[in-house]
Amino acid sequence: MAGPGSGSVSSGPDSAGASGGREVPRAVLRSWDEAEARLFPTIMARPDLYQQSVSLIQRLLGRLRETCFDLPSLLAAHERGGDLVDELAEGAAAGIQADLVAAAACAMRYRELVASLAAQGRLAALARARDQGQSWAVVQETGSEDRAPFVPYQRIEAEAGTGRAVIISIEPDETLSRAVYRLDEGQIDLVTGGLQIGEAIGSYLDPDAFGAALRAARPGAAGSPAAEDSPAAEDSPAAGGPAAGGGPEEG
Repeated sequence: MAGPGSGSVSSGPDSAGASGGREVPRAVLRSWDEAEARLFPTIMARPDLYQQSVSLIQRLLGRLRETCFDLPSLLAAHERGGDLVDELAEGAAAGIQADLVAAAACAMRYRELVASLAAQGRLAALARARDQGQSWAVVQETGSEDRAPFVPYQRIEAEAGTGRAVIISIEPDETLSRAVYRLDEGQIDLVTGGLQIGEAIGSYLDPDAFGAALRAARPGAAGSPAAEDSPAAEDSPAAGGPAAGGGPEEG
């Protein structure tokens, strides 16, 4: 049950919570995911109950939008659990699980807040780059490049004046022994900070080929901090050592 605001790059649990003054505990995130998953079986068993649950989720989501403007306030609302639903559930059918409905609504509001925080961070990074006279900047980063590909890594670099972006991802190949470097086009809205993912540029096993493709994808980036970033050294885990050779993969 994906909610509004889901689908943004790098806006999942691991990248959220650092802003807004307080992190969301992993146990809470798991409980929200489980609540959404547990609601699906009611589609087959009680379609009428499912429709009422969805209606309540949307109504509660609207209430959370009015009252929860950051992660701490959302966590405070989450602590109330099913009581949040009881205030809205006048005449609701018996059998509706208020705690699941509340958790699902909180999960949807959480994704919206994460997307909003990420967008604000991208705009702030672009503004800093312009103030410092940089043509390109890293506007978002998830994970650590030093730990790739064993832990997935993603970085978004953007042109300060236009918002044109390149999305860099490093993940393991099918053997889980080598890194696959992926490049995708993107565009950041200079008003909202929203990210639109564009066409795939390519996937690479060879760090040198990846580096050349990255340089070609961000013309005019010379001299900016983003331009100084290079793919992992050949003797690093991400590079896969000498065995990481090869040209672009078909994306």
